[in-house]
Amino acid sequence: MPNLTYKLANSAFLTDAATGAITGALGAAAQTQYFPRILGCAGIPVLIANSGTIATSGVVTLGTALPIAYRGCFMYFPASAVVGDATGGIYYVDMDTSTTVGTVYAGKNGVANGVTAAFSPQIPTTLTAVVGSNAGYTGSTTETNLINVAIPAGVIGNNGQVRVTVNWSTNSTAGAKTGKVYLGVTQVAQSAAYTTSTGGTQMIGIRNRGVLNVQTARIIGGTSTGAATVAAIDTSVATFINISATTAVATDNTIIDGYTVELLPND
Repeated sequence: MPNLTYKLANSAFLTDAATGAITGALGAAAQTQYFPRILGCAGIPVLIANSGTIATSGVVTLGTALPIAYRGCFMYFPASAVVGDATGGIYYVDMDTSTTVGTVYAGKNGVANGVTAAFSPQIPTTLTAVVGSNAGYTGSTTETNLINVAIPAGVIGNNGQVRVTVNWSTNSTAGAKTGKVYLGVTQVAQSAAYTTSTGGTQMIGIRNRGVLNVQTARIIGGTSTGAATVAAIDTSVATFINISATTAVATDNTIIDGYTVELLPND
């Protein structure tokens, strides 16, 4: 009689000690199998607004058209483009019927040069138009943090990975448009300097190297520059993923069209 093959079943679930959430399973041979999970994900565009004007009614007019009319997006505006905003920040904008004209709504995220705390774009439930300065502003050409995803303490594990995927859109000009990914304060990836192309996709694998405070990072998809990066961020304490953008020319567009931050934990 031939031998019958079979698959080993799981014998127990693993749960988070604090929340009770199921985080993995214990195999029949007592091996730990952690479940991947999504730490951050959105398809709402986030971008640095190119030069334009925000009227007192809250209607923004951009000097350079976006690729399409966005039903909803988030834009970084510099200081004083919105009345009472002395630092600048990220605002929700409805561009439903136009690639150059939309309405800016109250509820600022971040400060000068973007977000420094957890920020994942969500459409607001209450929409109140801002009061614009009614004077032309110049689009920022300083590196700006557009996304911030929290990484809880210890969740990556000694041999786990965080995988970051970013979709970029830009307009076609000679000016450089770049995107960067940070683990904590350390840059771990950079896109190509998009010019006459209209964007691309990055996928970055950030792996702990057998301990919680040493990482290696490598672009694993899309157009990239540079070699593998070695970082020394202590992931035994809470940290974060930042996704930033830089536009060399104030009239150009650098847009995060969507992103995903995945956790693939392993001891």
